[in-house]
Amino acid sequence: MPRRNKYRRALTEEERAEKRAAERELMAAAVDNLRSSEGWQRWLRLRRHFHTYSFGNQLLIAFQMPEATRVAGFRKWLDLGYAVRKGEKGIRIYAPCPPSTAALARWRREKADPNKKPKTYFRMVSVFDRSQVDPLPEFPGGVVELDPPIEPIEGSSLARFLLPLQGFAGSIGYSFAIEPIRGAADGFCDRDKKRVVVRPVAEDFSPNAQVSTAVHEDSHALLGADRQDDDPKLTYGQEEVVVECVAFSVCSTLGLDTSASAVPYMASWGKGDDIERYAALIDRLASRIEDAVLPDPEPPAAAARASEPVSLAA
Repeated sequence: MPRRNKYRRALTEEERAEKRAAERELMAAAVDNLRSSEGWQRWLRLRRHFHTYSFGNQLLIAFQMPEATRVAGFRKWLDLGYAVRKGEKGIRIYAPCPPSTAALARWRREKADPNKKPKTYFRMVSVFDRSQVDPLPEFPGGVVELDPPIEPIEGSSLARFLLPLQGFAGSIGYSFAIEPIRGAADGFCDRDKKRVVVRPVAEDFSPNAQVSTAVHEDSHALLGADRQDDDPKLTYGQEEVVVECVAFSVCSTLGLDTSASAVPYMASWGKGDDIERYAALIDRLASRIEDAVLPDPEPPAAAARASEPVSLAA
């Protein structure tokens, strides 16, 4: 939680209202940014670096600094061995503020009514991108490698993800088979039989390509298994765009470059009054797969996070 400056002047009620209005305008502008093809692609590309952040915070970062790859608060960068350069402007995102120890102790003394328990609230804070910081000289332990390299679709460097992807299909009630497929398809999802099939590795089908196909077909399966009442209704064409965007995002998070096949889908969507609902759906589905397939973040990566998930309504 950001440290409170005890010498800072308390805001008046009018100043607080103006501050809240400015924050709402910033969030509205970030959502509106999705409505262009360029804004849509910026969000999808940025999500690779911020898949553990809330959808709302992803939009805020994409709107304010679309080239960002990793953000943290001023003090957190110091803990990681970096210093924010003088004059850099912060990126505004939501951060959780849990109830204080004193507030919880007072609640317990007053019979600990569950309906009156102090709640976590969210406030906007400033964070800074890695492009806005410089390494501190002679920092103990040296500079931390902040991002893994992105791998081409050719090769076998990411073959280790195939087994977790098979397990994920099983966790949502689908069988997963690797077997020859008639025709030109590399894989398919049969929702009636709850079955995902991907073809075996071959001279024209690398292990990395097999992983990419598995992500795509698992995304189709998940879209059917995880439908929610407020999800937008999708035509066949819209479902294919959603699935391709989910697969692009997940593959990017895993470190796999699938932009050559995904860019046409990414560019085809980016307008309409309901665009944020489609984006939220993509983020939810991608997060489900990433959480199941990726190991828990290493401590340095977890430490660099600036916020916990927060809804658009926060």
